[in-house]
Amino acid sequence: MHTRKFEGGMVLELNGDLTKSAEAKLISVLEQETELGLGVRFLALDLTKVEYINSGGMAVLIRLARMGSKAGVHTFSWGVTPHYEKLFRMVGLTEYMMIYPNEFAVMQRIEALNL
Repeated sequence: MHTRKFEGGMVLELNGDLTKSAEAKLISVLEQETELGLGVRFLALDLTKVEYINSGGMAVLIRLARMGSKAGVHTFSWGVTPHYEKLFRMVGLTEYMMIYPNEFAVMQRIEALNL
């Protein structure tokens, strides 16, 4: 995982397999590096290098997105395969996280929000 900050937000670049074992690291990054809802109003997840997401990984994504939502953070993602996009919709993850085709589209949407 790699993090990048931009004005008002943060990008989490994830890679490899996303499983329950990633939860502690992802949550600690958000808690240590950011103050959700204060300095960080946007959380963008780059999933282009994620090869596999199991049910535990899906739960981690739901937890991240819900944490952000409770703190007033808008969560976005890109690089989601059609298979996982369908699963995200089935489990209700898209209620908390918007899916876009690429980083440019996410940044355009953030800019359009004007928050």
